[in-house]
Amino acid sequence: MASLPRDNWQKKSRGAQVSRAQNRERAPSCGDRDHAILNMRLHGLTFQEISGQLSEAGFARLSESRIRAIVAKNLKSCRDEPARELRQLELLRLDQLQAAHYKAAMGGDAAAISRVLSIMDRRAKLLGLDAGAEAAVSLDEARHALLKKLDALARGRAEGEAKAAKK
Repeated sequence: MASLPRDNWQKKSRGAQVSRAQNRERAPSCGDRDHAILNMRLHGLTFQEISGQLSEAGFARLSESRIRAIVAKNLKSCRDEPARELRQLELLRLDQLQAAHYKAAMGGDAAAISRVLSIMDRRAKLLGLDAGAEAAVSLDEARHALLKKLDALARGRAEGEAKAAKK
């Protein structure tokens, strides 16, 4: 007896499901890709070079801005060992740059002073040292907004009670 078209569809879909599952097992994950990007950056590759080498490593090619975002996100979370190593490497590079310009900056060279300050700013961002000031500002803003809402709520209740008393 010939099979019905529906039976053929079910057989095909089961095969498609199996092949999709096999592809998922073979396909590298985003975590693997991010790990590879961090390792490439750790070894001194530029964002442009990383973009070019991703396909050679078996990943889809990404834009330089996307790679920058991935590196920044992983440096912030710093859960993976390569991110910690990359952060330490970046800190060492900043130390070397600062040491190269520090003597001239202390001698009054305006350009060197500017460079040292920008290096210090970059280090503070990398270490999250500026987050405390931002968090304090947001906390004050949140407190102020909450007090405004409570005031408005209290005024609304008082007006509602006054209207009810008049009736």
